[in-house]
Amino acid sequence: MFKSFKVNITFRILSIIALVLALVYCVARTEFYITMFILFALIVLAVVDVVRYVNQTNRDFTAFLLGIKYEDFSATYTGHHKGKSFGEMYDAFNQINRKFLNIRAEKEANHQYLQTIVEAVDVGLLCVDEQGGIFLMNKALQKMLHKPFLVHVDALGQVDGQLLEAVRNLKAGEREMVRVSIEGKPAPIALQATEFSLRDQKLKLISFQNIQGELEEQELEAWQKLIRIIRHEIMNSITPIVSLTATIDGMLGAPGSRIEPEVADDVRMAISAIHNRSEGLMHFTETYRNLTRLPAPKFQLVDANDLVERIRVLFKPVFEKNGVRFQAQLSPAPAIFQADVEMMEQVIINLVKNGIDATKGRENASVTVSVQRNKDGKTIITVADNGIGIEKELLGQIFVPFYTTKEEGSGIGLSLSRQIMRLHKGRISVQSEAGEGTVFTLTV
Repeated sequence: MFKSFKVNITFRILSIIALVLALVYCVARTEFYITMFILFALIVLAVVDVVRYVNQTNRDFTAFLLGIKYEDFSATYTGHHKGKSFGEMYDAFNQINRKFLNIRAEKEANHQYLQTIVEAVDVGLLCVDEQGGIFLMNKALQKMLHKPFLVHVDALGQVDGQLLEAVRNLKAGEREMVRVSIEGKPAPIALQATEFSLRDQKLKLISFQNIQGELEEQELEAWQKLIRIIRHEIMNSITPIVSLTATIDGMLGAPGSRIEPEVADDVRMAISAIHNRSEGLMHFTETYRNLTRLPAPKFQLVDANDLVERIRVLFKPVFEKNGVRFQAQLSPAPAIFQADVEMMEQVIINLVKNGIDATKGRENASVTVSVQRNKDGKTIITVADNGIGIEKELLGQIFVPFYTTKEEGSGIGLSLSRQIMRLHKGRISVQSEAGEGTVFTLTV
């Protein structure tokens, strides 16, 4: 019909007036009853049409407000057929809808960005409300705790009771280190908490960080510094002693010496003993140089299956001589990783030797070396034996330099192995039961 709202309303009002005047005329002429009825019906319809036409704008406005309330910004509005002013109003509606759509898209993009960061970080994150309900738990924490999900913070008690107690008592801004056992493996976890409010709801965000690697690295650095100092002091003291014993020995045999031959022989024997023991101590000190002067690894692609095969060939005569059965459980697919071949061979050799020593005198003695890939793509090499095992209280000391339970051991094999694994950004761990055997695990 007409495009202008004013023209439409004016036309409709004039039509109603005309119909009313016609009805008044018919009432004055009483003989037009049917016409009066028709005119009355037309007046009612015209009034209803005016109300409907006017309310259409109200309905559009109400729909617009409801769309904002329920966050539905997909609707579009057009009012140019009602005139310029209505066209501008409906254009404003559409612009507001587009603005809200852009805000929503930006909000979703930011949420996706933050979610990606939360899932990508190596630190475990747990967000809980005041009642202990889990608001957020990222993949790093799921992997750390070996739990795909947690509904309530009390479920941490299923992992470790000390961990649950530490999380409950942790205040905002505090940092605490707790030693827990996750699936039988000890793990030092650093906890830190912060509090914030989200939509009038108080939440606590707790970070979980396994600092086993950091502690091992600091411990290793401390031992290296200590060994360097000890070695330096010993060498400074022993070197002149060795030199003096040689000088004194020469003086005893020099012409014109007034020392009686028998006394000279006794002194010479004493000096020889001092000389030999000093050289032995120097040799002992030089042995520990390896712990502080490991060369940088020469990385290349290595197949763990090939490594194990070389070890099997190398130790075949040793296994046969000691009556130890060797088993190699290789990965069905190549287990390739970056490593220094000689260094990694040395680590496995150390562990296999320990396994042979641990099984001496035991029936059905066996050493098993297996290779597999975990779900993260890491190569896992395990060396297991059914030997005498290690007492639980000694497990924390076996990687300490100089510590050994063997009569002829130097105490550097496992320390050296751990240092090599650190150079390869890998880990070495141990599980053992006294009397049942030991399993060393290399992850690289």
